[in-house]
Amino acid sequence: MKKVLVLWIVLAVAATLMMESSAWAQTLKIRFAGNMPAQNHSSKAMVVFKEEVEKLSGGKIQVDLFPGMQLGGASENVDMVKSGTLFMCYAGAAYFMGFVPELGVISLPFIFKDRPTVEKIMIGPIGKDLLKETDKAGFAGLAIWDLGSRNITNSKRPINVPQDLEGLKIRLQPAKVMLNTFKALGANPVAMDIKEVYSALKQGVIDGQENPFTHIRDHRFYEVQKYLSVTGHFYDVMVVAANKKSFYEQPKEFQEILWKGVEKGTQYSWAQAGKEDAEAFQDLQSKGMVVNKLTPEQAKLFRDKSMSVYKENEGTIGKKWIDGFLQANQ
Repeated sequence: MKKVLVLWIVLAVAATLMMESSAWAQTLKIRFAGNMPAQNHSSKAMVVFKEEVEKLSGGKIQVDLFPGMQLGGASENVDMVKSGTLFMCYAGAAYFMGFVPELGVISLPFIFKDRPTVEKIMIGPIGKDLLKETDKAGFAGLAIWDLGSRNITNSKRPINVPQDLEGLKIRLQPAKVMLNTFKALGANPVAMDIKEVYSALKQGVIDGQENPFTHIRDHRFYEVQKYLSVTGHFYDVMVVAANKKSFYEQPKEFQEILWKGVEKGTQYSWAQAGKEDAEAFQDLQSKGMVVNKLTPEQAKLFRDKSMSVYKENEGTIGKKWIDGFLQANQ
């Protein structure tokens, strides 16, 4: 009996070793795309991911990076990941909302109290549960990276009160909640992929756009925009996602390494994005943009006028998500 037991143990260990050696005999080459230039913190977080994954896998996993819209704009990257022609990408949460409407809670106006609260929520249990919603749409939701508070630029005038937006064509990401917000504020919102924005501003097709300071600087919008109004109407994040089938068909050892790489990249993102955003704000001022900051009284006017958007999007986003985020910001 003992000999039989020993034999079974030996066979089990041998089978395990064969499975492990088989997995490690494989190699994996993945493509990771993003829409920000190489110097942006999100693209630098990609490099952190790549270095960690290749180190932990001993080169068995090779990561090819494509920042700066090399494989198309954000919408195209998300579509490619969805279809499986691209392994993974990062893109603003808005670009996933057509597939995952629950992500719209992130883009509700003035929903976040401050940057530390955003980080606490997005890397905590609520953010992780929200990220799981991407699985239903064929994505493997891997992480949420910091992006920053969004502010308005335009070529016409400073934006001090909602009435200053009236008649202005403002580019927004293709997200219903964002477009509804600017309609409520009196602007003429135009949905447009980030890759088209610079030329549209330069040609006067649109009057302005809204983005974090790093995006405004790194996409050189200061070259074609005069006014920068610090409104902080949305706080935005990047969603890092892979094709669900492609990710989960990999050996468990590879999946674990990819998760560890994503964790490293996430830590970098939340540590660096705020610093780079502050630096970018100073850069934009030095480049001659005319800057105005909303006073608390002015900010309240924007907040009050956009609150109807919460109710309008409750059915799409889900009341539980809206209530949960509001409570988490207390």
